Amino acid sequence: MMKKEKGFYISLLSGIVCIAVVGAICMNLFAKPEQKEKNVPIAEETELVVPTPAAATVEPAPKAEEKSTKEASSKNVKSEVKEEKPRKKETMKKVSAEDKLHFDQETGLLWPVEGDVLIEYSADKVVFFPTLSQYKTNPAMIIGSEVGESVKASAAGIVKSINKSDETGRTVTVAIGDDFQVIYGQLKDVTVEEGDSVSEGQVIGKIAKPTKYYSVEGANLYYQVKQKDETVNPLVFLR
Repeated sequence: MMKKEKGFYISLLSGIVCIAVVGAICMNLFAKPEQKEKNVPIAEETELVVPTPAAATVEPAPKAEEKSTKEASSKNVKSEVKEEKPRKKETMKKVSAEDKLHFDQETGLLWPVEGDVLIEYSADKVVFFPTLSQYKTNPAMIIGSEVGESVKASAAGIVKSINKSDETGRTVTVAIGDDFQVIYGQLKDVTVEEGDSVSEGQVIGKIAKPTKYYSVEGANLYYQVKQKDETVNPLVFLR
């Protein structure tokens, strides 16, 4: 009887141990996922930064003043370009008009004023200049006149230049074609401008008081004719 009881208790104990072992194993199996979950480090929460409109890299719109300045400058550039084109056209017209001029040497030149020749043209030999009290060559012809007397264009042409010098005073140069130019000095009240077309006999100015280079000679017209920048004797062409 004692042996049976011992055997019963041994079997019971063995069963309990088995149950305990199985229970421990089961508990371990079910506990591992939870443990793993507990052991897995939780990622730190990161704030999602949403860029605000101020932080966006959008270039600011140009100010009204900058726009107006740029528009004004562009308009100025365009207007300057537009202005240059007509000027070029005008220059081309002047050049072409000058090229079309023709000086008829047989017809010659009209006397610009009525008066005596005070100092004749002399490119090859010296002549006496009373005011300067010396002898020298004379590239022009000095024609006596009266202050205020009208000066007429000797031939049709285009006014090439208007300038002033100490010797000849206000001086007008007119291109008359075929590389000929007529130069009128000692003028005042000039009625033409550079680039103007003049006709033969047209009044281009009046006789002024003589410069200090011709004070003794008195009021006069400084009259010079050139061909290809070389002086020629006006008497050859005056009629």
